[in-house]
Amino acid sequence: MTLSRSSRPVTADECAEWNARELARQRVSRRSMLKAVMAGAGGYAYAQFQLADAAFAAGGGKPGRAGVVVSGRHLSFVPASDGLLRPAMAVTAQLVSKTGKLPPKLRAFVDVGHEPGRYGHRTEAEIQHLVGQYAIPGGPIGSQFYLKATVDGLRAGTVYHYRIRLSDGTVSGDAHFSTAPARHSAVAAPFTFTAFADVGTNTAPRDPKYAWGQNPASVTAAGGKWPSGVFDDNSYLPDDPVAGPHGTDKRPALTQTMLMATQQPVFTLLAGDICYANPSGSGLPADDTTALTGVAPTGRNLYNPYVWDVFLNQIEPLAAYTPWMFTTGNHDMEPLYGNTKFLGDSPAHGYGGLVSRLDFPANGPKSCPSVYRYVYANVGVISVDANELSAELQTNTGYSGGAQLSWLRHTLRKWRSELAGDIDFVVAFLHHCAYSTTNNHASDGGVRDALDPLFSRYEVDLVVQGHNHLLERTDPIRYGKRTRSAPDGSTIHPAKDGVTYLCVGSGGRPRYPFRTAPSPAAPPPPGITPTGPQKLPAGQRYRGYQPPGGPNEVENNTENIVNSYVWSKQDSKIKAAGHLGGSRVPEVVDWSQVRYDDYAFIAVDVVPAARGARTTMTVRSLADALPGSKQPCTEIDRITLARTAGHAAVSRREDPGPAGA
Repeated sequence: MTLSRSSRPVTADECAEWNARELARQRVSRRSMLKAVMAGAGGYAYAQFQLADAAFAAGGGKPGRAGVVVSGRHLSFVPASDGLLRPAMAVTAQLVSKTGKLPPKLRAFVDVGHEPGRYGHRTEAEIQHLVGQYAIPGGPIGSQFYLKATVDGLRAGTVYHYRIRLSDGTVSGDAHFSTAPARHSAVAAPFTFTAFADVGTNTAPRDPKYAWGQNPASVTAAGGKWPSGVFDDNSYLPDDPVAGPHGTDKRPALTQTMLMATQQPVFTLLAGDICYANPSGSGLPADDTTALTGVAPTGRNLYNPYVWDVFLNQIEPLAAYTPWMFTTGNHDMEPLYGNTKFLGDSPAHGYGGLVSRLDFPANGPKSCPSVYRYVYANVGVISVDANELSAELQTNTGYSGGAQLSWLRHTLRKWRSELAGDIDFVVAFLHHCAYSTTNNHASDGGVRDALDPLFSRYEVDLVVQGHNHLLERTDPIRYGKRTRSAPDGSTIHPAKDGVTYLCVGSGGRPRYPFRTAPSPAAPPPPGITPTGPQKLPAGQRYRGYQPPGGPNEVENNTENIVNSYVWSKQDSKIKAAGHLGGSRVPEVVDWSQVRYDDYAFIAVDVVPAARGARTTMTVRSLADALPGSKQPCTEIDRITLARTAGHAAVSRREDPGPAGA
């Protein structure tokens, strides 16, 4: 794509508008979305390893002498140690060859300029060879190459074009990004960011021939391609109205990336469980000897590194243009590249592969690779590693020795005092839910006990969670208690009302049910007798939902669930699968305001304001292919968080919450 000098975008807003047009040129419909995925920029998404060259060409790339192609480009912000964004951009991509090797003297560069084809700034990239520490029994050999560069010397609030170039003549197609707006120069323009979690892929990995190793005979006979449903999301149940065999979108992980592009986000948050290269998700050693059954051997996890190839290609149509910021979930622990704490630990705690593939800002505690902070306009964002706090799944619990919580407390205190005139809203994103009522994982007491007092004390506005494969929003909560009801359309004042927790683990992985009806297997706390709707299984609650048989006839459609549960470290033990885990403690909840049991993401619209004026952050929940809507994307919930700009300081007096917060 090439624009004339007179028609190229100049401002960040023009760039965002142009990017959205390029990613969705036709009328936004289910058919045109999938056509966009198959052609042009979206053509990356269906590329498997052996077809990376075709995806590369689809994006405008030109091969060089060595036969290496550039794949899976993605961007990340570059914050300073205090979280304030530098006028810079981190660029990461994969280098793919037919042989699995690169020429010994190959060099890589990122060329940057103000329009396509005119690049006046060159940054040399580091090339990293990521190799597994051992051969995966029954699986492929892990050997992948990534280039990483930080492009400095840029101007704030400016559109830049870039390409990746190799010394053998390989050149990627053109892409573009916008640097964050300058601070203190003027009130920032309104902007949007998007978020989801538990994404995965809708395409099975195809292991390259050089990596077949101990692969099953049926996989090698299929050219290295694994059966559907082993290392991808395609194990949707027949009753799934969206991704099931008769559903409205059979590739929700893929489609939602394209749908997010229509929101013109300035960045995207992915709250853990990124690609599911480890579908077992308990941070144990890799072993694929039983992978075709879908269940790992006891004390082991299934793992395939080439799922990352598919995922990075899947997100490239958006991630090559706007920063994607990641945190870590339980399926992101990959001991092939270093032990988790439960296995004896390593410097990266099982995240060594992610450190090579992604660009964590590294301004958090030195011992916590995925913990960091940054500030965009008037919004402060914090990535929290919930694996380090979890009571449910304790493979990495406590690895920082308290450093993460100490750093988090310091960050929140500073943002709500010294920087309170600049940072109005604070958003935390993490994986395990502090608050959720889902049947599979519900709430994690380790996460809740650690974070709720801090988030309440320092008036965090929004917490984006994952882990539970659906969408659920709470009413505002302070120190573990709901402060008010906040139905669809509400305006919430976080300084008074408290923290809103939103689980958006609806990114594409097969959905989970909400809590089943009270029973000996799903009991309420002792002394609680369910009555009325509380005798029923928990049902959905969202805009326009028509419960079967009417409200509270077949399912509980209220905010109250008497038999939810929270994970506790009490009575922790080694589980049957071989990992250390906690126990379930029944609890009664009254804060489950919105529940949607299929695939969705959130778009957050921020309107900064001059000091003393009203500033807002509107959170829209957008369902993918909502059954019955005949639309690719439908808003099912909206709340507005409101503050007075420049007045986010928290009183130094002791809050009536738990001591030590």
